[in-house]
Amino acid sequence: MPHGGVEERRSVAMAVTDIRAAQRTTSDGRRWTLRAARPTDARALAGLFADVRAEGRWLVTLPTALSEPSEAFFIGEMVRTAGNLVLVAEADGEVVGNVLIGVERNQVSDHIGTLSVCVRHGWRDVGLGSAILRASLDWARDRGLQKVALSVFPDNERAIAVYERLGFVREGLRRRQYRGPHGTFRDELLMGWFSEVRP
Repeated sequence: MPHGGVEERRSVAMAVTDIRAAQRTTSDGRRWTLRAARPTDARALAGLFADVRAEGRWLVTLPTALSEPSEAFFIGEMVRTAGNLVLVAEADGEVVGNVLIGVERNQVSDHIGTLSVCVRHGWRDVGLGSAILRASLDWARDRGLQKVALSVFPDNERAIAVYERLGFVREGLRRRQYRGPHGTFRDELLMGWFSEVRP
């Protein structure tokens, strides 16, 4: 998405929060809507995270570590918290993707947002993830954030390629950071996006 002056950034920010203004089409022709999350989306978002977590590959938290009701409560609180961004991708009334940026509250790090993204199986590789990430980074730039940070498993090459296309750079690798099932360990790749750098 090209970036222009203040008026263009303002219109992007408005489109991100407008419930019906962000109609999209995937590369395979399916229609979906990008909109701001509502507290009533919390249960659907918890279900999305549970489904992706059950795949056993993409998310850190094990399927047995969280109950959907407790996660839904946490998500609802995040949606209600001013200063955070929580977007959903919705198709035919179903939440099929989500991106969120939690903004640091500490005076020395309130220029940083931490990003996480989740896309349902069957909706990957069709441009949806890239679209919601672009919208979140437009929001971050419009809000004045200087940096957006994320972490990803190093074997998630598809996601890393998308992040790098959008301007994220690799910042470091934390080896054996997470213990998985059967005594295995997984590394964590740290990446950062800086508002003054345009991809």
